[in-house]
Amino acid sequence: MQVAAISMAGLRMNSIEKYRSDLSVLIKKSGAQLAVLPAYSSIVLGLSAGALQPAGDYNILFRQLTGSCGDWNRQFLDLHSSLARELGLYLAAGTLIETDFGHHFHTAYCFNPGGDICCRQRQTHLSGYEREIGLSRGEELRLFSINGLQAGMVIGNDARHPEVGRIFALLGADLLLHSGALEAGFNCWPQVAGMWSQVQQNQVWAVEAQLKGFIANRTFAASPAIIGPCEITPGQSGYLARGYPETPVITAELSNKARLEISQKYPLLKLLNPKAYSALLQD
Repeated sequence: MQVAAISMAGLRMNSIEKYRSDLSVLIKKSGAQLAVLPAYSSIVLGLSAGALQPAGDYNILFRQLTGSCGDWNRQFLDLHSSLARELGLYLAAGTLIETDFGHHFHTAYCFNPGGDICCRQRQTHLSGYEREIGLSRGEELRLFSINGLQAGMVIGNDARHPEVGRIFALLGADLLLHSGALEAGFNCWPQVAGMWSQVQQNQVWAVEAQLKGFIANRTFAASPAIIGPCEITPGQSGYLARGYPETPVITAELSNKARLEISQKYPLLKLLNPKAYSALLQD
């Protein structure tokens, strides 16, 4: 299966129509059957296109968003639903801030080739800052099917918590989709400590989309990556493909047969103590 990680670099976002056109062309050229957008995609697009009220301060902006972006969220989701249907692929649309019964969540959505929502996943582990601005954490991790592979969605800070990838793996995940956003600067090793580590610990694939963009007074820039077990990647690096923050899209072909062969030769999950995870996997 051909997959793509998209950074949003170079997309014209000053209008919805230009963004839609540019993203459509980018995905078509990639040949992807699955494309993943980064975290805060709805916020970057909404601010650039004038659909969200700007603020000079990041903290103020996020507090505004927790009560004012319901209409934009619906427009954003409809836009990506129609793109998935038009292009005939699975499209992980990145993330938005949504409100449900007075609680605010950082949430990712994925659409199937028919344009229907096939997964909604809320971030389950919050940073201290995210708690301060009033976000609540999700309480479930869900798998869904993509072309016969069992997939899970990892959002933002969840990549830094190894129990997220481990729970997905114990549930039977083949593939993790990560929508991330790291501030520009020295973030190469913090990034590796996230999804790259989760992949090696659990013998799964991961498509990691990292945001290249600006929100209020902060700049986000990290490397998009398509990651696999070291044993089946070039130079045993753990990467099938890796870009620079300015790279608009990276692509790779996933061979699940090769991944399954590795997990059969060296079955990491069978070496665990099942009792240690029993409470986490209860219905």
